Amino acid sequence: MMKARHVKPTERGQITIPKDVRNELGITSNTKLKIYVENNKVVVEPVSHLDILFKDIEEEAKAKGYTEEDLKREIDMVREKLVKEIYE
Repeated sequence: MMKARHVKPTERGQITIPKDVRNELGITSNTKLKIYVENNKVVVEPVSHLDILFKDIEEEAKAKGYTEEDLKREIDMVREKLVKEIYE
């Protein structure tokens, strides 16, 4: 486990993620990060490409009026199609 670090926010609330932490987590200037509060702590974590894709799909589905059940059905159909294409 990496040693805890102390950082100080700027007047605008910005903080710098130390280089060794960025390196360990593979964070670059193109990495999207999720920030939230959990148990009175600020948590910052890298967002995977799949998380971004699923969020985009969720927003599009909501805009088009799809229900959660509609999405599950659609995902199941796509999964079956991919399995057939890959393994048959």
